[in-house]
Amino acid sequence: MVCQPDSHATVYEWLESLQPHGAVRAVVRTRWNGQRREADTYRYAETIPLRDGEDALRVNWCEITTTDEKGDRRYHNAFATSLAINSDNVAEGGEAGRSRWKIENENNNTLKTQGYHFEHHLGHGQPHWSSLLASLIILAFGVHTALEWTDEKPYVSSRSP
Repeated sequence: MVCQPDSHATVYEWLESLQPHGAVRAVVRTRWNGQRREADTYRYAETIPLRDGEDALRVNWCEITTTDEKGDRRYHNAFATSLAINSDNVAEGGEAGRSRWKIENENNNTLKTQGYHFEHHLGHGQPHWSSLLASLIILAFGVHTALEWTDEKPYVSSRSP
């Protein structure tokens, strides 16, 4: 799950206290993205409480920052996970979190901009009406996706963009 300072203050308090002791480790990997060289910096720490309290769930934390050759930040995000993190798999875990975030944003964007009008179905005061409409919209999106996969030629909208 995404783990940001404003939503997970306890995690970041722990990270601040662990940093001077070397418990927050970093791995840097460079790659060619097809246009330019980018550096991915992964910082990670293990068994950090997700919230205050003795019974708090302990998670592993990972942060990914991508910079270009000039040092300009191109991407930044942080994630919490129950999976083990070490220097060998931190890049894989960071990319998994990043791709999950990308898929979610693309799906939400499609539901809002490709004729489904997802944000406009508020239910107008009827109990459970908005949940029903959202479920039907998502079902329609799933059916359209399945139909596209079975079609021999790609779907081309007759509407202008």
